Amino acid sequence: MRVFKVTALLVIMFLTGVSVEAQEHKVRYFSRSGVKEVTAPEAHFFEIQEENETGGGMRTRFLVEDSTKVRQFTYSDLDGGEYKTGIMDGPYYEWHKNGNVKVQATYSNDRLIGEYKSWYESGKLHYKRKYRDNLPQDTLIAYYETGDVRRVEVYDGGKMVSGKLFDEAGGEMEFFPMEQMPEFPGGEQKMLNWLSRNIKYPKSMRKEKVQGLVVLSYVVEENGSIGEVEVVKELHPAADAEAVRMLNSMPAWKPGLQEGKPIDVRYTLPINYAFD
Repeated sequence: MRVFKVTALLVIMFLTGVSVEAQEHKVRYFSRSGVKEVTAPEAHFFEIQEENETGGGMRTRFLVEDSTKVRQFTYSDLDGGEYKTGIMDGPYYEWHKNGNVKVQATYSNDRLIGEYKSWYESGKLHYKRKYRDNLPQDTLIAYYETGDVRRVEVYDGGKMVSGKLFDEAGGEMEFFPMEQMPEFPGGEQKMLNWLSRNIKYPKSMRKEKVQGLVVLSYVVEENGSIGEVEVVKELHPAADAEAVRMLNSMPAWKPGLQEGKPIDVRYTLPINYAFD
């Protein structure tokens, strides 16, 4: 008897400007999530890809409505990585709507390294921190828009070991972390257990002996509910529909917080349909 199984792995998506010698230009279109590739009439973003002689290059993303530059990524391999979407390697940038830089960071082999800076729309520094192998490291310093220090957090091996929070006059306040990620009820292991119990292997796929990977994108919204579910990588109509059904039935999460305020956080969820 064949045993059918479905496995799932949660990947956070969190959800660059260097000069490269472009050998090939390509335009791609994306939905509002910025993850799913769509046709031009459906697009919220468009992306210009410049490929160099070694297969690396740059992707620059713009808003369709007014061609505002949003993000820029640099890659060592435009078609590399687990899902063949590219291996980020080099500078990474984000811009505010007014054209001022929002984020400046560096990737190495798809992982954050070195200094990471974020600015207010006014151009004033918001915060600066460091990463080592994709984990926060050393000291994070965040500022009020006036330039006064708001918070100091110290990290070691990706974990915060101390933190202080200040008012605009410099007085110390009760501390809370700058960022808190969403949490499934009971934590990540409970979530993986829930996924394994609630997703089914469609009968039509078993009959056709179809197996493989479906990749979903979704948002844990400010109120903890699941929204904006999209199939990013399709496998089979029944598999895609079952994965979407499962995600839409997921219980509410504890929402993510930034500076104590609830925020939307986007995730990707690869689901592997396989049988032994």
